[in-house]
Amino acid sequence: MFLAVICLLAGSFLVGMGLQKMFSNQQTRKEYAKSELEWKQELAEGEDDAIVRDLRNQELVKNMKYVSLERQIYFDQSDAPGDARIANDSKNNFGCTLKIVRDATGEVVYESGLIEPGYYIDEIHLTGGLKQGFYPCTAVWSFYTQGEEYAGETAWKVVVIIKSEDKTSKENG
Repeated sequence: MFLAVICLLAGSFLVGMGLQKMFSNQQTRKEYAKSELEWKQELAEGEDDAIVRDLRNQELVKNMKYVSLERQIYFDQSDAPGDARIANDSKNNFGCTLKIVRDATGEVVYESGLIEPGYYIDEIHLTGGLKQGFYPCTAVWSFYTQGEEYAGETAWKVVVIIKSEDKTSKENG
């Protein structure tokens, strides 16, 4: 009798765990049902992490060829505009943002808003007061779907070059 009660409780527990798992997977699938991102669909369906990572990387590589930025961005002074020529080609399926981060300090020296496909930014202004010199930086691209769902990011190296001291330093000195 005691053994039958234990078996009944154990069976009920296992059935309950199975139902709970089934319903929790159902919620995950519903959450991503309308996603524009193939890799999120695969993730929701419980695919292997390596497969999902490969799909995500393929999507990022496909989008990287549609964005561009000068690799060397020149500024006459740190408070003057510089020609960055940031572009998101109209062939791209995703909007993007760009953040330029100084490698030595982690300081964000430029941050764009959302750049829709087919739009560009010619000139940028730096935040912070960099002095004359060369500044190795990392340009971080973040990609978003039309519904502004985060799709992933990628980065590449750029150099910010300040040709001379800024105008305010010359006037005060």
